[in-house]
Amino acid sequence: MDLSDERTKSMLCRNSSTNGRLDIRAPLTQNVLELYDRVNIGGSKSNYNEAMTGNWSENVLSKTFFSIENIRIIQNAIRAGVYNSSKGRYKIGDQNEDTLKIIMRSIFLTHAVNIPNDITKQIVELNDLVCGYCVPQLLGECEGYIKYKNDVSTLVVPIDRPLSTYHNNVLETKRFF
Repeated sequence: MDLSDERTKSMLCRNSSTNGRLDIRAPLTQNVLELYDRVNIGGSKSNYNEAMTGNWSENVLSKTFFSIENIRIIQNAIRAGVYNSSKGRYKIGDQNEDTLKIIMRSIFLTHAVNIPNDITKQIVELNDLVCGYCVPQLLGECEGYIKYKNDVSTLVVPIDRPLSTYHNNVLETKRFF
């Protein structure tokens, strides 16, 4: 690590109240995108129209549940659920769509009733189950990330040496010279 670099100096000396290697609790104002992964612009998200291929025959419920509009509804419900459960402390962005689709498929295969009528009620129940699984998971991950940032930004303070309770007098050094 080159300590003469301006970015490194600003990260090392940003806040003198922290004693850790880096202070990552506050967001950087310059070169923000250096902290994140490179986004593959040409890549496409997986198409989940055939989510039930090989397991179940496709029906109106599965088509509607795995539609783009319903995924958007679930994303918004997860964001609102994390915001409300944390009492406004955490504002998260959209989650990885492929991971969300895997969770949706698991919930669908486990809990779908597959009745041809009252599709809207079934989708609302499935969406609630997906949000009920994702929101507590994301809350724990947010709290863990905040704890991680604090641990990286501060060093462990060692505990004091133990005091002897056997003797209650203090030794003094006497000068012989």
